[in-house]
Amino acid sequence: MSAILSNAVIGICRRSRNSLQYLGTKMKKVVRLVEGEGLSQQVIIATKSLKCGRVIAVPTDTIYGVASLAQNSEAVNALYDIKQRDFSKPIAICVGDIIDIYKWGKVTVSNDLLADLLPGPVTLVFERTADLNPNLNPGTTLVGIRIPNHSFIRQLAQSCGEPLALTSANISSSQSTLTVQEFQDLWPKLDLIVDGGTLSDDPKSRLGSTVVDLSNAGKFTIIRNGSAYKSTVDILAGKYNLTEEDR
Repeated sequence: MSAILSNAVIGICRRSRNSLQYLGTKMKKVVRLVEGEGLSQQVIIATKSLKCGRVIAVPTDTIYGVASLAQNSEAVNALYDIKQRDFSKPIAICVGDIIDIYKWGKVTVSNDLLADLLPGPVTLVFERTADLNPNLNPGTTLVGIRIPNHSFIRQLAQSCGEPLALTSANISSSQSTLTVQEFQDLWPKLDLIVDGGTLSDDPKSRLGSTVVDLSNAGKFTIIRNGSAYKSTVDILAGKYNLTEEDR
C-alpha cells in the first residue's frame, strides 16, 4: 500500500467515528436505517468502519448478522472472537450482485438458476476460488455465498467492492435475532450497529437462510433447511431437475 493511500485509510478510520449520528449515550454506536438519500450516507459510514478492519452488525432479509471484510484476516478473527464461535465452523460471505459470485466460487449452475434464488434467503455453497482469503475457512475447499434481499446490505457489499464475512448476530449456538435489542450483549464489541427495525414478525425467519451445496454439477444437498426450504427445493428439483443428495 502506498504512503498516500495508507494515510487516506487512516484518515477515514479516524473520521468514521465522528460521522455517526448518535441516538443517545447508551446507544451511541447504533444508527437507524432511513430510506432515500439517508441510506446512502449510512452505507458510507458502514463502509468506512469495515474498511478500517472493524466488525459491525447489519440487518439482512432473515435475521441480524455481524460482518467484517472477508479478505481481512484480522477482522475475520475478531468476528469469530465476538461470536465465541468455533474456528472450525465456516462463515459464509456476502456479495452485492450475482456476477460477484463467479469471482469467489466455482459456479456449477446456470445464471438463470442463480437469478431464481438470489437475492433471497438462500446461501449457495460452491468450491472456493483462489481469490478468496485462504485464512477464511481454511479447513474446507467450499464457501457459502449470500446475496440477501435487503437493499442496505447489498449496497454495502457493492460499496466495499469485496465480500463481507457474514454470520448471525448472536453468541454461537444461541437464538438468532430479529431486533438489535436482542443482541445487546454484543454491542460493546462492535464498532457499529445498523438498526433496520424488527426484521420480521414470523418466527420462521429465525431459521436464517436455507443453505444448499451446489458444488457437484447436476446435484444439490440441503445443509440447513432454513426459512426458504420448500421454495428452494421447488426451484432446484422442480424447475431445473437437479438431483437431491442426502447430506
